[in-house]
Amino acid sequence: MSGTSSAGRCSLWRHVVAAWLLACAGMVWGGELKPVSEYQLKAAFLFRFTQFVEWPAQPGATNDRPFVIGIVGEDPFGTNLDDAVRNEFFQETRPIVIHRFRTNEIPAGCDILFIARSEKDRLKEVLTQVKGQATLTVADTASAAEEGVMINLSLVQGSVKMEINKEALTASGLKVSAKLLALAKIVKTKTE
Repeated sequence: MSGTSSAGRCSLWRHVVAAWLLACAGMVWGGELKPVSEYQLKAAFLFRFTQFVEWPAQPGATNDRPFVIGIVGEDPFGTNLDDAVRNEFFQETRPIVIHRFRTNEIPAGCDILFIARSEKDRLKEVLTQVKGQATLTVADTASAAEEGVMINLSLVQGSVKMEINKEALTASGLKVSAKLLALAKIVKTKTE
């Protein structure tokens, strides 16, 4: 690859990782590749974030404590997210579980928190509720990353695009893999 430009290598790497994520999504739903819905694909992304994000050690936490993926607001996944994480573990010892929070419930104790579109008017409030926690916040609402969500997933012409707010990640103590950063558009929190 000595004749390949760095932009070409980056584009090739993005295609390789995107193909890997799609293949994983196919494996999650029975091993055969078939068309997947938007939320099947986003469920696969949420599950795969467990492999591309590093959470800080929590004092007193045990290695068998469940790894919680929370959803606040109207759940768009149906059974897709449950199917994606069924019988899966974080770091081989922590079972991955899904917890659904009602709109006015405080989403405490999550490792990953998906903020549904139904919460777009409460986005700042939800982010304030998890501030200071090592919680990876994910949404799929326009401008969510600029509002302080760590990862925003949007559907553009049939593919899921990621926006990552590195400032928000750093503030929470989370570290994201360079491989994941290479796939995303990096955005900053907008100032008011």
